[in-house]
Amino acid sequence: MNELPFRQVHLDFHTSGAIQGIGADFDAEIFVDTLKEAHVNSITVFAKCHHGYSYYPTEIGTPHPHLERRDMLGEMIAACHAAGIRAPVYTTVTWDELAWETHPEWRQISAATGGTAGPSNSPLKPGWKNLCMNTGYGDYVIAQIEELLRRYDVDGLFIDIVRYIGAPCICSTCLGQMREQRVDPTDAEQLARFSLAAERRFMARCTAAIRALNADTGIFYNSRLRVEGDATLGNRAELENFTHLEIESLPGGFWGYDHFPLYVRYFETFGKPLMMMTGRFDTTWGDFGGLRNRAALEFECFQGLAHGAVSSIGDQLHPRGTLNPAVYRRIGEVYAEVERREPFVVGSVSLPDIGVFTAKGGLRESLTVQADVGALHVLEQLKHQFHVLDDACDLVPYKVVILPDAVRVPPELAARLREYVANGGNLLVTGSSGLDSERGDFVLGELLGVCYRGPAPFTPDYLALGPELAAGLEPFDFVCEQPGLLVEALPGATVLAHSRGSYFNRTWEHFCSHQYAPQADVSDAPVAVQHGRVIYIARPLFSEYAETSRRAHREILGNALRLLLPTPRIGEHNLPSTAIATVRRQREDLLVHVLHYVHQRRGARGLDIIEDVLPLHDVVLAVRAEREPHDVRLVPEDAAAGWEWRDGYAHVRVPRVAGYQIIRLAGAA
Repeated sequence: MNELPFRQVHLDFHTSGAIQGIGADFDAEIFVDTLKEAHVNSITVFAKCHHGYSYYPTEIGTPHPHLERRDMLGEMIAACHAAGIRAPVYTTVTWDELAWETHPEWRQISAATGGTAGPSNSPLKPGWKNLCMNTGYGDYVIAQIEELLRRYDVDGLFIDIVRYIGAPCICSTCLGQMREQRVDPTDAEQLARFSLAAERRFMARCTAAIRALNADTGIFYNSRLRVEGDATLGNRAELENFTHLEIESLPGGFWGYDHFPLYVRYFETFGKPLMMMTGRFDTTWGDFGGLRNRAALEFECFQGLAHGAVSSIGDQLHPRGTLNPAVYRRIGEVYAEVERREPFVVGSVSLPDIGVFTAKGGLRESLTVQADVGALHVLEQLKHQFHVLDDACDLVPYKVVILPDAVRVPPELAARLREYVANGGNLLVTGSSGLDSERGDFVLGELLGVCYRGPAPFTPDYLALGPELAAGLEPFDFVCEQPGLLVEALPGATVLAHSRGSYFNRTWEHFCSHQYAPQADVSDAPVAVQHGRVIYIARPLFSEYAETSRRAHREILGNALRLLLPTPRIGEHNLPSTAIATVRRQREDLLVHVLHYVHQRRGARGLDIIEDVLPLHDVVLAVRAEREPHDVRLVPEDAAAGWEWRDGYAHVRVPRVAGYQIIRLAGAA
């Protein structure tokens, strides 16, 4: 497969059968001219939409009843190819309103409610309703895809909503298969694993059908990407079905601004080409009257570049078939800047110091958990370079591995972590990570230098910090509001902080003031210990930071990392906490990406808005390099940067960062 183009559009066309004049104003020449002017070099066009209608002369599906151009899809593909624009094709699986209405036997039945499933689970509510790919509907979808491959020169396939949304299915087909396989549908774990196997079976069948007709076309199954601590539940077991990974992450929707940076740091470990997908909408898909602020769209695409990902901007075509000029002016403004920076991203790889195990480990968990979000915020704000890991990841590339707050440590992972530390690796563990409730102690207690004695007696309590963890903080006992653990230090462990209890826990029998009781005496109970190359903190500080963003918690974690990682990739700097810095290697060069776009929560809906570019002036940062660079320049401007070399770091001075700046350290990798 060729490299993914950097400037893509994902063109939705979910169009009601009640609307007439479909494609009536479509003009292929105007269509491609608009794309070229907007610097777009790939556009995902539509074969079938969630309403169930096709936009080409299908013999298997149903064309839209008011489609005036019989082969709108064919015209788009031909025009794009003639203009040198790539044109992958979209189709949908779980959502197909027409099939839901006409084939009741294909409907997904929710194991949670016993009724039909979907975002709208009633015929009396507007919105999508779910179908079961385990029924004959799966054959119908695959037959449509085979028809597309026979008719058209398909650059790639975007196959949408390939999962059971809401709950596993217990339709008659699924229940019949469960009986044959001796699966108990009343057991939630068995049911979830059956559902996962059914999804994967559909993908395997679909991939085989695609490859039988086209060995090279790109394939992506949407709604599959999720971060999992247990790699067997996530996407690693499905990778043979994907040629690349598209991280759908519209910040105005339910994803928010934490989603993409967390997910991209996980999927960077998969070794597949990556795409960042945002939208031109203010909110999410179907926001016809929403036009994203330029600064927001810049940040989202530039953040993709900073992680080596290509960009895709979601749009929805008007039913009459015309691209909106204002939308494509906005896309063109941003993509012109993306195009200038592409040469400094192609073929680059990330350079992480730290690997962070995700605290997620169960089937069908939510998009993010607090410990993961807290780790993202802490490490990004401290300018550390990191990946998010699952239990299949190689630990060798990382100088430090973090187990934040609630990471499960099965025996195989425990053995790998022991080997990692024995070979010189460093470990930071917080909260209940590695705690085995059945044995009543830590799986890695001998590494952590502690044994478990039960829950901490006071919630909240206070941190009596030693000098190592108190660096840069006021002389103060900072609160920990979330429940912690009571531990005992083993011989050879150095206590870095103790617990200071409160007078009592807040109950109906006794309480003090508005929230929690004030500090009492410092106890003998350690809160943080160092045991060789391992630091353990008996409080869930990453979750605490995700919840309250107390600077002290971030600085305590930063001080712990400083003990384990004295020479991070980004050393001394004067960047604000709101700036993001990533470092990548491109051949013999190091590329430092600095971003500063600040989002603010506005409006009753609580959307995070980026409207303004806030420049930074007189930026100074030190970058650890493998060798002294022979030149340091600001790109793509090709302007010289001031710098000096000392102690293994290039100390760089940048006069101004206007939202986004790439710094190239030539020959430093």
